[in-house]
Amino acid sequence: MITRRREAPAAGSVRMGPISIFTLVIVLCLAVLAVLSVTTARADAALAARQASFTQDDYANERVAQAFAAEAADVLATLTPSTAPEDAVSALAAAAPELAARTEASVPAGTTVTATTGTGATAGTDPTVADAALVLTVAAPSGRTLTVTFAVDSGATLTITSWQPATTWTEDTTDTLWMGD
Repeated sequence: MITRRREAPAAGSVRMGPISIFTLVIVLCLAVLAVLSVTTARADAALAARQASFTQDDYANERVAQAFAAEAADVLATLTPSTAPEDAVSALAAAAPELAARTEASVPAGTTVTATTGTGATAGTDPTVADAALVLTVAAPSGRTLTVTFAVDSGATLTITSWQPATTWTEDTTDTLWMGD
């Protein structure tokens, strides 16, 4: 009879079972990290695109307001320097609708330009929106707005008293929380 000799396992050998499980866990972790990386990259890209859109709207609003200010200053330049501020404000108020309409014709689609007149404070009195000579509001479709207030000083020159960019925010109230029974 032939007897076979059994070979003894080599010292320090590792079974394949634990290595396979460890490899499987590592592959699963890498897959989860890959999915998280792709999701984060897409969210960052969407945020960057929205920020770029807001920045473009800010610059467009700035350009519109500067063009309007230049045209309003041209209206006041036709007056003599000795013109009373109240008369200069009246001349500016009379020209404001035409200036706003002309400015709105040259803005990107969806942008609105509104010019309203105030009581005509002078530049040295720290005017607010309520007593400004003219208030210009430029609103982009994205919700970015620019509000500029102008005053007329004693030399019948236009002075910018405030320049305020803002974002219109509307609260989403469609989600309701469970308040219990």
